Amino acid sequence: MDLRATATVAAYLGIIGLVLYGALIGWRLLSFVLLPFAIAVLLTALLEPVATFLKRRLRLPGAVAALVTVLGTLGIIAAVVLVIAPQIVNQTSTMVGQVEEGIAKIPGVLRDLGVKDADLQNAIQSGTDNLKEDFGSIAGRVGSGVLSVASLVTSVVGGMLLVLMMLIYLLMDGDGFWRGCMRFVPIERREGWHEGGVRAWDTLKMFIRSQVMVSAIDGIGVGIGLWIVGVPLWLPLGVMTFVLSLIPTIGAILAGVIAALVALSTNGVSGFLWAIAIATIVQQVEGNILYPVLIGRSLSLHPLAVLLGVGAGTAVLGVVGAFLATPIMAAVASGMGWLGEPSPGTEEGLPPDGDAPPPDVPAAASG
Repeated sequence: MDLRATATVAAYLGIIGLVLYGALIGWRLLSFVLLPFAIAVLLTALLEPVATFLKRRLRLPGAVAALVTVLGTLGIIAAVVLVIAPQIVNQTSTMVGQVEEGIAKIPGVLRDLGVKDADLQNAIQSGTDNLKEDFGSIAGRVGSGVLSVASLVTSVVGGMLLVLMMLIYLLMDGDGFWRGCMRFVPIERREGWHEGGVRAWDTLKMFIRSQVMVSAIDGIGVGIGLWIVGVPLWLPLGVMTFVLSLIPTIGAILAGVIAALVALSTNGVSGFLWAIAIATIVQQVEGNILYPVLIGRSLSLHPLAVLLGVGAGTAVLGVVGAFLATPIMAAVASGMGWLGEPSPGTEEGLPPDGDAPPPDVPAAASG
């Protein structure tokens, strides 16, 4: 590679770095709007079939269908929370203590399994002591941070209301919003941008709905398995598995580790091994059967890309970023033509350029 080519590559990398840095600064300045909008878009992808059914089959006006969809979803969530929340709240502190107890038992379990080397045992003991201390400090910060969390209630409630308002408008007239966005794109580029947007939206819907379904199956499978083997905290562990499994790759593994530690504390080595077996079986069914059927291998992100995306999202937005990273990556990758099969009449999956503006966005590509 000659000096000119090297300079060109360096210039491109510098421009990309500046764009990413500018995007990060813009996100931090406008996160109070962009974050609720991103959450509303994901919820729209999840709830759009319900609103469409109400509009097309029951002939409800768009605004009424969107409002009924949102209020019905809130009602279902509230009912579920009222039923299981008291049990989960009562058992959460117990679960935290049992995780710490399970961590403390790891060296003894490994000793029983034949790990005799003194240096290795000392290293394992030191690591488990540090892990227990870190976990305890995290739990303590969570408990002591109630007042600081309470001070943020106003902003949280405001953000939730903003999400709900955006969700209603997207469900009501998402195609109009998309057409309005397309007016900012030059006419000769609109067809390509429109095609990319349709692909991104279809992929986002597929990912978010499939991820919720897979996470629910994970939570139910792990909860039932732990109940069968006699782990007393099977309900909160099942709910925790559902929530953490919304984070691809990492979440299910973390949930399995926590379940195994709780089982070790309450049921001994046999419970520990059973919990590992249950989590492994559920994850194998998920990875080899559910994901290929629900999503398809052509729309799967590479595990390394998922790990990098989740790590970057966590660094920027914390836990929320971990949840948002993968669906956003999948949507962007599909819209850019990096995922899926090439569209008919295009080359290498890239949308064609055209001189005419695109037609109205179809209902399938709208919120």
